[in-house]
Amino acid sequence: MAVAYIGKVIKINPIKGADRIESLEVVCGKGGKWRGIAGKGLRQVDDLVEVYLQDAILPKEDRFLFMEKHKYIVKMQKFKGVPSECLIMPTDPKLTEQPSHSSASGHVGQPIPNIEKYEKPIPANLAGEVLGQFPTHLVPKTDEPNFQTVPEMVEALKGKQCYVTVKCDGSSATFYKHEGHFGVCSRNLELKDTENNTLWELVRKYDICAHLSEDFAIQVECIGEGIQSNPMGIKGHDIRIFNIYDIKTRRYLGYKRMMVLAKMLQIPTVPYICEFEFGDPSDEDLRKLAVGNYDNGKPREGIVIRPMEEMVVNGERLSFKVINLLCRDID
Repeated sequence: MAVAYIGKVIKINPIKGADRIESLEVVCGKGGKWRGIAGKGLRQVDDLVEVYLQDAILPKEDRFLFMEKHKYIVKMQKFKGVPSECLIMPTDPKLTEQPSHSSASGHVGQPIPNIEKYEKPIPANLAGEVLGQFPTHLVPKTDEPNFQTVPEMVEALKGKQCYVTVKCDGSSATFYKHEGHFGVCSRNLELKDTENNTLWELVRKYDICAHLSEDFAIQVECIGEGIQSNPMGIKGHDIRIFNIYDIKTRRYLGYKRMMVLAKMLQIPTVPYICEFEFGDPSDEDLRKLAVGNYDNGKPREGIVIRPMEEMVVNGERLSFKVINLLCRDID
């Protein structure tokens, strides 16, 4: 999934008490619909713009010099109390050059080339010594899409029972067992069993190697001290299960069966929020649902929404996240 697109302005909203800025709504085709802040009067409805999503790494060009203080990484921010989900910039003419018979609107949704995504660094205590690459031939990597980028999933969920869980802010890990081999993986790598590696210490704490059944994988968020500033306020280190994957059937377990296996493993899961029939929520309804705090009172990163019974849409598992626009990363 790209992190930068050519978009089109579809709505302009004034900001109370702001004389120089306004809030724009932009569409980016398959890149989704987003809200961002721009200078007042600089953009009009139907204008083409460049849209840089969260975690986009900007080129170190003069026009992005104002982002130097943010290390050229796009993050959600607030201006006059209004959240901005993306960075909106005027289009570079080179990106929208076209034959005379083409329509300018045909560029909407066009990915902007050579824009990489920022990956949170793996804390040293989770890195360890590398055994090999993440075994994607056995288990999918963890990568939850933003709801704005998967409107087909939001549509497919309508009328279905769904459940909502807290998106814990930590570092993902995968533990699996296949053909007698027990593997421990960080986000991108499989790790050797070494001393002073937090993931392996947690394996021993919960005796996961002994309790995990053959051809199953559990995917967890590793949280605690020294990991993403520990917004949940966990003492030491711990894990929370958010996925259990059946390697033989190549499917994730539904919510109820996942909870049964997690209980057997005696490992806590990510906090459950609610279950309901998914109706026809607006983008704003979903954003409001994401607002909330961890148990320690700090704003949570967001939520994850899934059907109670597993579903696949266009070959992808139906599962998406909604970021809390009041989370700690917003200035």
